Amino acid sequence: MSDEPAPPRKTYGFKPREFERANPARPGASADATPPAPDPGIAAAGAEKIDVNDLIRVGAGSGRQLGSQAGANRQNEVHAMLRDNLAHANAAGLNDVAPQPRRKSKRTRDYLLLLVSGNAIIALGFILQPVFAGAGLVLFNIGLTWIMWVVMGDY
Repeated sequence: MSDEPAPPRKTYGFKPREFERANPARPGASADATPPAPDPGIAAAGAEKIDVNDLIRVGAGSGRQLGSQAGANRQNEVHAMLRDNLAHANAAGLNDVAPQPRRKSKRTRDYLLLLVSGNAIIALGFILQPVFAGAGLVLFNIGLTWIMWVVMGDY
């Protein structure tokens, strides 16, 4: 046996039941801070059968179809900070957006330059092999058009 002492005993417990509230309720803060009404639950159905026409009649009725358990948006410090940030940004002109003028694309110029020079080079092949030169012209023109106007983005 070793002469080392036994480690101290560990004690375990539960976490605290309450969370720290970031925005605690202050007395007299707002009158609309009423808690929502409790859920009424599922209403008991009568002994008679429910027909589809009854469901349509109830659905077409007036008033809200869903419960009124939605919480109201209550103002807090975060809303005030966001309003202040928006006022500062508006005063500095950061939210003023003006349409940008559309810049001219160089795509048409490049397309025409490549089309003329490529066709001129391939047209020299008509002297030696007219069938292959014709097929090359077709493939070059279709391929160049596809690449310039479909594959490539605006530059």
